[in-house]
Amino acid sequence: MRDSIFNTRNLVGSTHSSPVKPAAAMVALVGAATFGGQAIAADLTEVEIVAAPAVQTVSYPFIIAELEVELENDLVFNSDDPDAEFNNLYPTIGFAAELGLNEYFKVVVGLTMEQLEDPEEDSYFEDVGLYMDTIHLQADVGGLSLLAGKYGPEFGQAWDNTPGLYGTSLAEDYEITEMIALGFAYEFDLGDAGAHTLAANTFFADTTVLSESLITNRGRVSLSDGGSANTERFNNYAVALSGEEMAALPGLSYNLGFTYLSAGIGDVADQTGYVFGLAYENEYANGVTMNVTGEVAYFNNIGGTLDDGTYFTAGLELSNGSWHGELAGALRDINLDGGGSEDTSFVQLSGGYEFDNGLDLTLGYAYVDEDSVGSHVFGVRLYKAFNFATPGAPDEELDLPERPRVRGGPVVQ
Repeated sequence: MRDSIFNTRNLVGSTHSSPVKPAAAMVALVGAATFGGQAIAADLTEVEIVAAPAVQTVSYPFIIAELEVELENDLVFNSDDPDAEFNNLYPTIGFAAELGLNEYFKVVVGLTMEQLEDPEEDSYFEDVGLYMDTIHLQADVGGLSLLAGKYGPEFGQAWDNTPGLYGTSLAEDYEITEMIALGFAYEFDLGDAGAHTLAANTFFADTTVLSESLITNRGRVSLSDGGSANTERFNNYAVALSGEEMAALPGLSYNLGFTYLSAGIGDVADQTGYVFGLAYENEYANGVTMNVTGEVAYFNNIGGTLDDGTYFTAGLELSNGSWHGELAGALRDINLDGGGSEDTSFVQLSGGYEFDNGLDLTLGYAYVDEDSVGSHVFGVRLYKAFNFATPGAPDEELDLPERPRVRGGPVVQ
């Protein structure tokens, strides 16, 4: 089951075979020839026959692709501000493809079709545009991956892993997307201490023709637009560390991150950000799976201003077979340089059912408080994913995480 808006993510993996050692069976047969037929029966009953795993042969070049299609309707009602009430029906389509060139090199491409502007009145399939959010070359050598091109440098996870129909809404503010970037990710295994990944990237906002969109054209980003990281120089940075599979903490994973975004034209300060998140997953004997997530992020000079911002996001998901339910909430607190603050929070409850054909139906409710103005939201979403792979492609999946509607997250204003 996926949440509503997504982005491309790269996976590195391969399948290897392990030989079966038939020594025990050979001993039994030799014993049979020496001691007679009774020995055959006695020895063979003590031999465990283990089937060899299938050997996968990868053929180059190959293509792995995934298409995610969503249709969602959000109704804002009973608001303290009557002008904020509206109904919005819109599609979201995400496409990701990986072209494996050889054992070491691959090209990753991602396309998104979504509503590009948040409506202020009733809207039905309006302001929908198609754009390329990702196109990069990746080289994999052992646990090291090198990346160059247009993609989203890693920082935080709440914008992707918070469950619920609206769970990721505020955390999407600080997802970094659509950057011209150079970076690496290094995966290392510490045994019982867990598997970890260190990632580092340097980047700037995309100002090429790829920053435009089709159907509804959102316009091309230019240096004069300003905004943090819109510098056309590699003077913006993000470093992230994540880990899981720790023997002492089964089911627990973590992520840490730091980002530095240089001021663009019109900005007054460089932005620095810090994030820390935890996630816990456990499957119980009765078939229920529980997933708990939590993340806090802090930004100094957020958006190139002199203001500071803090985000808290938490979520709980319970699933059993085809049924799933989610509870999530978040708080965004912006401390203004001139005094005072701007606070936004929400709590949401959602649940749904995934049919045998993979179609997922989710219903959700949220209460949103924005600077003491409360609004109620009811939503319905249909979701289905389609996967494709050429013969000889490795057995791996593409993950399409959340995507904000604001290009670059809060980076390009």
